Amino acid sequence: MKDYTVALALFDYVPIAFTALGMYWLCRSELFGNQTVRKLAIAGAALIISGGLLKASWKLIVASTGEHIVWMNNSLFILMAPGFTLLSYALFTRQSLFVRLRIAVLLTSLVPLIAFIIAIAYPDQRLWFFWLLAMVTLANTATIFMLARTGWFAGDGIISLLYILSFVGTISLSGLARIPEQTAALQWIEESINAVAQGLFFLGSLRLNKRLVENPIR
Repeated sequence: MKDYTVALALFDYVPIAFTALGMYWLCRSELFGNQTVRKLAIAGAALIISGGLLKASWKLIVASTGEHIVWMNNSLFILMAPGFTLLSYALFTRQSLFVRLRIAVLLTSLVPLIAFIIAIAYPDQRLWFFWLLAMVTLANTATIFMLARTGWFAGDGIISLLYILSFVGTISLSGLARIPEQTAALQWIEESINAVAQGLFFLGSLRLNKRLVENPIR
């Protein structure tokens, strides 16, 4: 990656740390009345965080040694797509007494499986990537919508605002990534926006956790 420094690569771990903290407070909150659903949420969060860690580690290796490890580069969306799908499913079924694990496993497995089939059918194109990107976008949108809605009905509009602003920051990164000339300055801007966005997600999840202790929603 041209103009990508070790310092910038190390900074990429900051938004991942915020994401991990946000997922921690989210998964341990009173939001999940069913422990099976809570475990599904934890599994989804683990996939999301793992994808971010592998991508950040790839950037650090590229910046420090110049070595390009393809599977680490591709791991971000390969893991995040099923991760967000599983997390959104857990949020959707969070208070269900009977959760169909087969549906959760099927939904999670289908996402990378379809990407694999597309990659085999169109090996010279990156259609598999666009499929995963679409799934991440849709599942993340659903996740943020449900979290913002929960905060609103818990009587705390600040929670909703934090999640929405986090989502706006994340979406803005896709537009910045399309700029052809990815200079070091632009990449610092992108990483800073990402850090702020994930920081807002962390604050939203922390506040939601505290609010649900005081005012449980069923």
